[in-house]
Amino acid sequence: MSGFLGVVVLVVLMGMSVNPVLAASFTKAVLRYDRIMTGKLSGLQVVIVPLTVGTETKVKLVFASATVGTGQSATTTSLPTNAIALPGIGAAVGAGTSITVVCTDLTVGTTYAFNLLTVGTGMGVTTPAAGAYLDTISTLDAGDSTVDTTTVTSRIISNDQVVITANVPPTFTFTLSGNTDAFTTDLASDSVSSTNGISVAVTTNAAKGWTGWIKSLNQALTSVVAGESIGTSGTINGAAEPCAVGTDCYVLDVGVTSGTGGGTLTADAEYGGDGSTTGGTFTSVFQPFAARTGKTNGDTVWLRAHATMVATKAAANDYTDTWTVVGAGNF
Repeated sequence: MSGFLGVVVLVVLMGMSVNPVLAASFTKAVLRYDRIMTGKLSGLQVVIVPLTVGTETKVKLVFASATVGTGQSATTTSLPTNAIALPGIGAAVGAGTSITVVCTDLTVGTTYAFNLLTVGTGMGVTTPAAGAYLDTISTLDAGDSTVDTTTVTSRIISNDQVVITANVPPTFTFTLSGNTDAFTTDLASDSVSSTNGISVAVTTNAAKGWTGWIKSLNQALTSVVAGESIGTSGTINGAAEPCAVGTDCYVLDVGVTSGTGGGTLTADAEYGGDGSTTGGTFTSVFQPFAARTGKTNGDTVWLRAHATMVATKAAANDYTDTWTVVGAGNF
């Protein structure tokens, strides 16, 4: 009978030993290499959510093949938004195939994170050849017993970077506000009249800016009905000249409003008038009227005509001229 009882006790004890107590896996465990290209010195980011009640004192990383450097630095900056810093984070020690980071007790269900940086020689780990590797994250108590542990698969590849290329094409926009303009008052021999003006809007990414040119079809205000003209005055001499009241005078006055950009926007000296009575001479060939020396967004140039005439000028309502206005970027 005693022998029978001994067998029963032995069987019971054997049955109890079949299921040893094992550490639980984390609710979540992430081991992110900063570089997963083979042969690179990489920092690491660790994210864990404890599952098991225990008194943790450190987090341990064991690598299947990555080479652990001799110096380590654990930090809690630039963490995921849903994680808090590993509490009590202290020394990080690397040896052989593992790194151990000191911490204080963790709370079950809380998401913790920390980083291991490559800010100094040997810090972090050096990645192995391309392939899949089983790395392990564990928490340990003061006696180095495992509290939680999870094995993760780390993938190392031949190249982990993507080079992005782009092209910015040269751009140049040059727009006239309208294609007709008229003097605001009837021409007279005792005063100088002006047109409303046409504006030119310019935007370009040309490094050296842009230039605008103008030429006149008639170099005069010409009437077919009257058979007479009010000719342009002055000469191309790099200076605006006044219209003398009582003489035939027809000139171009240019004003500028700078957009945003580099360099300087200026009216050409020939046409930089005073806005009311002075301007430059019209010609049948293109003459520059304004220019900028750098890139710009939204330059505006105003083109206005001023005119007066002799007292005996024949009456007619068809005095006219046509301007051709062009521009180009200085690439």
